[in-house]
Amino acid sequence: MKKSFFVILICLIMSVLTIAQNLSTKGHVYVSLDEKLVPFTETFVSNGSTFVKVDANGYYSIPQSEDGFVFVVVPEGFRCSEWYVRDKEEHNFILESYEEIGVFAVVSDIHYADNPDDFSVALPDREMFDDPDYYMEKLKEMLTYISPDFIICNGDMIADTPNVDSEIAYRWANRVKEYLDIPDIPTFYVVGNHEIEKSKDDPIEIFHDMFGPDYYSFDYLGKHLIILNTHNVVEKSLIYEIDSLQLDWLSQDVETVSKEKPLIVFSHEPFFSFSRSNNAEQLVQILSDNFCQHISGHWHTTREFFKEPFLELTCGAVCGAWWEGPSAYGDEYGFTLFEIQRGMLNYAYIKIDESPSVWFDIKNKKVPLSGMEYIRITVFPKTSENISVLLNGQSYPCDVISRQMKYWTEFFFSINFAACPDGFNEIGIKIGDEVFSKKVYVKNNPIDMKTVKRNSQVFVGLDVLLSNCLNTGQFGKTYMFNDGSDTFMASLERRVILPFEITRNEKYSIFGTFRDSEVVADPVRIIVGEGIVHEK
Repeated sequence: MKKSFFVILICLIMSVLTIAQNLSTKGHVYVSLDEKLVPFTETFVSNGSTFVKVDANGYYSIPQSEDGFVFVVVPEGFRCSEWYVRDKEEHNFILESYEEIGVFAVVSDIHYADNPDDFSVALPDREMFDDPDYYMEKLKEMLTYISPDFIICNGDMIADTPNVDSEIAYRWANRVKEYLDIPDIPTFYVVGNHEIEKSKDDPIEIFHDMFGPDYYSFDYLGKHLIILNTHNVVEKSLIYEIDSLQLDWLSQDVETVSKEKPLIVFSHEPFFSFSRSNNAEQLVQILSDNFCQHISGHWHTTREFFKEPFLELTCGAVCGAWWEGPSAYGDEYGFTLFEIQRGMLNYAYIKIDESPSVWFDIKNKKVPLSGMEYIRITVFPKTSENISVLLNGQSYPCDVISRQMKYWTEFFFSINFAACPDGFNEIGIKIGDEVFSKKVYVKNNPIDMKTVKRNSQVFVGLDVLLSNCLNTGQFGKTYMFNDGSDTFMASLERRVILPFEITRNEKYSIFGTFRDSEVVADPVRIIVGEGIVHEK
């Protein structure tokens, strides 16, 4: 009797597993034309592990993957209000034609919380000084005015998921969705590291429930856009990479796209934060093998690191320094606006609650400045007024080139800093009666840390060169140095592997990006191995 019972039980379990494995989603892809549904045949449907092309009748059938999501690869010139479904056996994807204007917004690192007490529980080392709801309301107003083709919310939507109750995390996530739920503007979400709960079987359960699939793709204005989840949880440990299933899916996705079509890839972490793993290296190879642009967040700054073998651009944070003020790199609360013109990807950082929003984009971020330097300044909303260039409060005669984008104006000019006195100088522009300026440091020799720290607002986000730095200690990948003027900490980005050991009481030259020492303990971040040179 016992044997028969166990046989029946095993058969039932196998039957349930077979049914689960055979679950699929099927339906049609239609285009809505004059209130009629016409089959659409030139696109793919995916489940996150494989793709199927719709047939001549617009029909598709695809197995459901483990997380249950199925999505259509929305073709360019169309929108789909329900572009993904979960745990449904039948679904018709309805496409609606849409005239793309070539403008989209990236909203990154919101770290939303609705009260200071819960925020401090989520992020124990942070304290909310400014009201996120005030700036989120302003952000919604600005995005409604701009009316971009779509919004990419590029990760870290809420303060932190693991440190608060699920009820609070769901409430915060829902509030973010309410702010970004703007009529006729689709919003696509990206997983950030603060959405990861390493101890759960599904580390992104809340993200899945609130925001949908964690990786997917769609076409837009002659480009193929890919959203990735660069968080792989292995044995309850977080690795910044895409997992093997996603890597295989990405390889298939790229194969469905014409070699002539550029890729724009979005992930929360930039290249410099990826782990040194096989999956991460394969991802970088895929990006390098294709005409690609990689747009990320995580660092709370808008900065272009390199253009080859692919563009690497990080975007500034809505929350600045976790609602304590400007980020450690000096970026105010804001978002990044993109415009595609003739296939070129143009961008400007837009400050929330500042009108006009003026952004100084100094292409050479090295300190000290010297010689001829090229300056780009963006003004939002766009202006028809001419500008006057100022240097140290005086008119600086130079040729100014301007360009009108859809929503902002760009001004380009060069300044010969070789003619400036050593030390602090101020560049600026005058628009009408208003003056906007930024301090810069000019010198032909390395700067010292005391000068940098005392004038933090000048140097944040710039690359500084420090010499004669005595190593006094080490904590993991963070080092203590003293350059004779002050003591400071420098941290290595996770991918950096030095070809030598840093030795206590030896001297080094340090080259890295400066962050506000009042915001972070390690003000110098070194992103390449050559950022530390042993002075022998």
